[in-house]
Amino acid sequence: MEIEAKAPVAEMFGFASAIRSATGGRVLWNTENLGFEPLPRNLRDPIVKKIRERKGLKPDPYPAEYYMG
Repeated sequence: MEIEAKAPVAEMFGFASAIRSATGGRVLWNTENLGFEPLPRNLRDPIVKKIRERKGLKPDPYPAEYYMG
């Protein structure tokens, strides 16, 4: 069986282990970068906050004025 799909990179973490476990190691797969697509704002903002918190940064970025000296 051949399956073609498109998935966000963030959702692919752990895929190799999961597919091996599900198939008893009898699967071959290939991944390929298809480029980038912008996220809708309602998805982007929570993801950016989550990444900033993981990196030890404040959840909201500084305003542009902060960087203008």
